[in-house]
Amino acid sequence: MSGIIEAVGRLDFATFQLLRLYHWPALDIVMASLSDIAAGAGIWVALTLLIGLIHRRRWPAALQVLLAIALTIVVTESVVKPLVNRRRPFESYADTRVYGFRSTTPSFPSGHAANAAAAAYALARLAPEGRAIFWLIALLISSSRIYLGVHYPTDVIGGALLGLAVAWFVVGGTRWSFAELENRKIGKHSDRITG
Repeated sequence: MSGIIEAVGRLDFATFQLLRLYHWPALDIVMASLSDIAAGAGIWVALTLLIGLIHRRRWPAALQVLLAIALTIVVTESVVKPLVNRRRPFESYADTRVYGFRSTTPSFPSGHAANAAAAAYALARLAPEGRAIFWLIALLISSSRIYLGVHYPTDVIGGALLGLAVAWFVVGGTRWSFAELENRKIGKHSDRITG
């Protein structure tokens, strides 16, 4: 079993190095900025609140999104990270160049990736017409963690899977759509007129 874990670790580091072969100053700034605005799930909370304020009938769904994000943070930071306690790439390999902030928490799973996947999944239920944007932002934020040198690919994949699992648990089979809510509103209004 230890041989398999070592082989996966070597493959993970080789992939990490391959994905970080090329860097451009402009992209460094973009990736660091993406990572910064996603710290503590800030961008996801802001998006959720914005949608809730614009479409007030969607507050029950917005609360589900916030709950999915909050639960993901708790499970990631308080349960899985301490349990696995994996060292970050720059802690294990001194020559790893890091762009931006060096986090002191364990490496696995990536909290950024977990929050991004949980939020994108839940927000896609809240506002299906924005799902492509949510998933694109989630992908860019997750990728930024490898690019910046603070996570291995398996940290990001593991985080994304964890976030999806938590969001699926919270959101379940519920689906909220603007059209359905508007139709209900119009239906009630027409009932009052005709009744």
